[in-house]
Amino acid sequence: MTTVLVVDDEPGMRETLTDILEGAGYAVVVASDGDSAMAAFRAQPVDVVVMDVRMPGRDGVSVLQEMNGPPPNVIMMTAYAMEERLRDAMDSRAYAMVHKPFQARYLLSLVEEATGSSA
Repeated sequence: MTTVLVVDDEPGMRETLTDILEGAGYAVVVASDGDSAMAAFRAQPVDVVVMDVRMPGRDGVSVLQEMNGPPPNVIMMTAYAMEERLRDAMDSRAYAMVHKPFQARYLLSLVEEATGSSA
């Protein structure tokens, strides 16, 4: 089963993403900030990461830059126009950028494309 790590500091967004992804057949692991994201990433293999750029403490780009080894594809999400950080994310091998709000179908298509298959 394909595993997706969802990282967002907003509980409602984590719940929504979990519902969307589990409804499509993905296993979901959640994290609420950069530190818990890195702990989850180190604890178990994940195929795709869907992560917010802007979070308290370590932001999503910093977490992306810290991920080493065979990295999963990382889809970054943002509700803000932070051009410099978005450029940093793409330079740090982000797979895609999604601007909030987004369509569930679009996110699912990116996750499917990132894994090379459906759930």
